[in-house]
Amino acid sequence: ESRLCSVQSRRCVLRNVKTCALKESDAEAAAVPAESDTEQQEKKASETVVAASSGSQPAPPSSSSDEVPFEIRGFSLANVGVVLGLGITAYSFYGYFSSSGTASGTSLGFVYGVPVLLIGLALKYAELKPVPVASSPEGLAMRDSKATETQKKIVKDVTRHRYGDEAHLDTALKALGLIPRGAACPELLRLTEQEIDGEYALGMEFFSKETPYSTWEQQLPKYERFFGPNVRCEVQKLDDAKRLVELKIITTSA
Repeated sequence: ESRLCSVQSRRCVLRNVKTCALKESDAEAAAVPAESDTEQQEKKASETVVAASSGSQPAPPSSSSDEVPFEIRGFSLANVGVVLGLGITAYSFYGYFSSSGTASGTSLGFVYGVPVLLIGLALKYAELKPVPVASSPEGLAMRDSKATETQKKIVKDVTRHRYGDEAHLDTALKALGLIPRGAACPELLRLTEQEIDGEYALGMEFFSKETPYSTWEQQLPKYERFFGPNVRCEVQKLDDAKRLVELKIITTSA
C-alpha cells in the first residue's frame, strides 16, 4: 500500500509539472505578439519623428475643396448689401412719415431692409479687398503660357473680394511657418508679374510687421516644395524700415 501511495503521489507531481510547463509555454506564446505590437508602435512613432524632423511640407490643398461654385468679381457684395439695405430702410421711413403711418408696405420695408443692412455691414467687416497686380507686358503675356496651376490660383484668389479670412494666403503662410505664435499674419500688399530669364515670375509683396526677415530666409527651402512643382523661389527684403518683404515664385523649364 505504501508503494502504491508513493507511485500515485509521483504521478500527481508529474501531472502538476506538465500543467505548469504548458501554462508557461502558453504565456510565452501570448507575450510574443504583444511584444511585436509594441515594437511596431515604436517603429511607427520613430518614423513619424523622422518625417517631422526632415522638414517635409505637404503640398497645397487641392483647388476642388477651396473653390466656390461661382465667383463675384468687379464689385463688393458687402457694398451691395449696405446700399440695398439702406435704400429699403430709408424708403420705409419716408413712406411711414409722409403718410403719417398709414401707408401700406412700410412694415415690410422695415422687416427686409434692416436685416439686409445688417448682413451688408457684417460682410463689410469681414471683407478682404482685392490685391492690385503690377504686370509687365511680358509677364502678363506669359501667365497663360508658362504659369503653373498654383501660380494661376494665387492670382485668381487674391484679386477678388474674400469674406471670412484673416488675410490673403493666411492658410499658406501658417503652413510655411511664417506666422509666429501670437503674431499677426503678414499682409499681402500687391502682386507683380514679370519675365526673368525667359521664365514667368510671380512676386508677392508683404507687409511683415511681426515676422522677421530672418524667418522668411530660414523657411526658403519649404517654398519650392509647397508651391511646386517646377518652380524656384526667392526672398528679398524690399524696405527694412517699412517691413516690406517680397517672395517670388519663378517657373523652371522642364
